[in-house]
Amino acid sequence: MNADAMEPLQQLHKVLADLEELVRAATGKAGEGGLDFVGRLQSTLSAAQSRFKHAEQALKRDATHGAEVADEYVHEHAWLAIGIAAAIAFLLGVLSARRE
Repeated sequence: MNADAMEPLQQLHKVLADLEELVRAATGKAGEGGLDFVGRLQSTLSAAQSRFKHAEQALKRDATHGAEVADEYVHEHAWLAIGIAAAIAFLLGVLSARRE
C-alpha cells in the first residue's frame, strides 16, 4: 500500500495510542465511581483496538489480492495493457498540448 493509503491508518494508530494513555492516566486519578467508568472505557478501547486490527489485516489482504489480480491480468494481456497505457499517454499529450 502506498503512503497516502497508510496515512489514515497511522493516524488511527496514534488516536488509539493517545486513548490508551488517557485511560492509564485516568486509572491513577479515578475515585470509586470513576473506576467503573475507567473499566468500561478500557474494555471499549480494547474492543476497538481488536476491531481495528482485524480491519487493518483485511484491508492489507484485500490490497495484496487486488495487486496480485492486476499483475496477473497485465501478464496475461500484456499487449492490451500496453495499448491502454499508450492511449492514455496520447490523450494526456493532446490535452496538455491544447493548454499551451
